[in-house]
Formats: sequence, C-alpha cells, structure tokens
Amino acid sequence: MTKRRAQRAFTLVELVMVIALAGVVAVMISTVLSRPLEGLLAQSQRSELVDLAASALNRIARDIRLAVPNSVRVQGSNMDMLNVLDAGRYRPNRVGGDSLRFASGSDPSCSASGSDCSAFQVLSSSVSLAGARWLVLYNIGAESGGAPVAGNNVWAYANPGVISPTGTTFASSALAGQETLITLNNYGTDFRFALASPERRFYLADQVVGYRCSGNQLLRYTRNDLTPAFTGNAEVLVDKLSACSFNYVPGTPQRAGLVTLRLAMTINGETLELLQQVHVDNAP
Repeated sequence: MTKRRAQRAFTLVELVMVIALAGVVAVMISTVLSRPLEGLLAQSQRSELVDLAASALNRIARDIRLAVPNSVRVQGSNMDMLNVLDAGRYRPNRVGGDSLRFASGSDPSCSASGSDCSAFQVLSSSVSLAGARWLVLYNIGAESGGAPVAGNNVWAYANPGVISPTGTTFASSALAGQETLITLNNYGTDFRFALASPERRFYLADQVVGYRCSGNQLLRYTRNDLTPAFTGNAEVLVDKLSACSFNYVPGTPQRAGLVTLRLAMTINGETLELLQQVHVDNAP
C-alpha cells in the first residue's frame, strides 16, 4: 500500500499572525525612519533657500560695488544706482581751470588737443566708450531733506552739474604719450561741470541698475534714463520671497557708506532669512 505524503500549509491563524507582525514591524520602521527623512527634506529645502538667497545677495553686492560713487539710493522697497562702464583720470580742458567745460568750436583757452572745446584728454591709451551715456565728475551726492540737490547729485541734473546731459554721445581718438582724446557731442550749446575732482577722476556710466521687492519676487531691472520711476527691463532673480528690505546709510568723509540687504524666503512652510551688508566707497 502506498503511503500518502503529509501535506503542509499555513493555517488561517498563522497567516493572520504573520500579517499582524509584519504590520507592527512596518510601523516601527516607519516611526524610526520618519524623523531622519523629515530632517533630510528640511535640510534640502534650507540648502535650496540659502543658495537662492545668497546668489541674489551676491548679485546685488556686485552691482553696488560697480556703481558711481554716491549714486546708490533707496526708496521704500526699491534701490537703484548708476553703473560704471569705465573710469580714469583727466586733464582739465580749460586754461587756468581744474574742471571740465564743453562748448562747440575751438578756442585758445581750450587746452585739449587742437584747442577743441568739446573734448578733453584722458591719461590712458584705452577707454571703453561702447554704450557710454553719461560722463560723471565729482558726484558728491548732496541731498536736502532727503531730496537730491540739483547740480550736486546725479539724480538731479543741472548745468553746471556733476553729470552730462542725457543724450550726450562720445567719440575717442588716440594721442601721443599713451593718452586719449574724448569728444562730446549732442550735449547742447554749452555744458560745464560744477566741481573739479581733486584727483581729477572721471566716470563713464552706461545704465541705471535697480532692484525691486514686488510680492514674492525680487526683480533686477535696467534702464537708460535718469527718471525717478523704478521701472525698466526686469528679470526675476528669486520668486520665493516672504520678506525683503534695503537700507542705505551714505556714510561720512571719515567712513564708507553701508547698504544692508535682507531677504527672507519660504518653501513649503520652511522660512530662512539672510542678511548681508555691503560697504560702499563713496569717494568721488
């Protein structure tokens, strides 16, 4: 007689017990791992926030350091400045004077090459003029009651003043002795700078660079005029802002100016705030 082989299988009770034990083990594992996973997610979000905010702050700081002295201004949640294209040292273009004055034609009192009264000489063999819109000389950034003083601040044009008229164009030609002759055009019939630079330093500016806190966005914009409006061709630097502020202390003859930048950013309930201060050398 053939013997039947014994058949083995799980009983329903054993299967229920296995399922219950597996559930208990899964709950224990999830409880143990949940906090590290949440911490890793939070750390990843904070790293993203720091990277975004730090990149924006460094971009702003770079523009501030490239600004014409005493041209940084803050109005509420907006900040703008005049960007330096090139700079150098000049020779006075009038006999017996230390500043610059421009008029059409030539005259013996004009000391530039060829007695050209619409030109001045630069102590450099190369000057970048591509895109230049303004010539700035000894901008002291004077204000009265918070408003720029005409003729002593680039944001308040006057003749005489510290910045050439908007619309002025520039041309250059090489001279002997590693110097360059810069000729001004389209500035009107006559323009002169109100002040002479003690170090005979000049700046060529090409555009206004500005920043605006708008909703949850930080915008960087550029424009080609000196109007007080905070508008222009804008690009979004960051779009996760929860707070944003600019503060500017112009400084004194004894110490540099100081810009304080504050950005707070939020992702999925995680908020991080960064603060950066930028020293501004306002020696004109």
